[in-house]
Amino acid sequence: MNPWQKTKRNHGLEHATIALLLSPSVSGRPVAGYSIPPGFFVLGDIPTQQVEESAHEALRRMQAGEGNLAVSPFCGTNIVVSAALATMASLGGYRMAGGGSRGLSRAFSNTMFAIVASRPLGRLVQERCTTSADVGSLSIRSVTRYRLGPVTMHWVSTRFEGSRKQARP
Repeated sequence: MNPWQKTKRNHGLEHATIALLLSPSVSGRPVAGYSIPPGFFVLGDIPTQQVEESAHEALRRMQAGEGNLAVSPFCGTNIVVSAALATMASLGGYRMAGGGSRGLSRAFSNTMFAIVASRPLGRLVQERCTTSADVGSLSIRSVTRYRLGPVTMHWVSTRFEGSRKQARP
């Protein structure tokens, strides 16, 4: 399996884990994540046991068919899609209208349309390009807590069956 496929699967599991952590009964605290081929980070002041339990529960639920957990409305992919569409729409509208106040008006209306359209498009980009609900042979190796000044993070190390030993960052 190539690094991109591993990252997409870890990204899906990261979203599922964070969805469970965002549940008010679990923590209700601010949390974020970042995925790479050997695992993912969970940033937030959350007890290690909760992160570990949520990651294992997320993996179990995804393996049981809850693929919807892989897509998140809070994903950075949504921000990138929104920014790209808004930029293209505003610049295109401004230029096509010939600039000036008419161009600004067109740029503004195009940007509003782009922002509305970006919500379902961001979800589609996540589903097809940046996450995967197919956790397949994925397993959780370990969950390790780190503290960098005021920032608390957890490294969730994953393994794909048949993959060589994966190093910790």
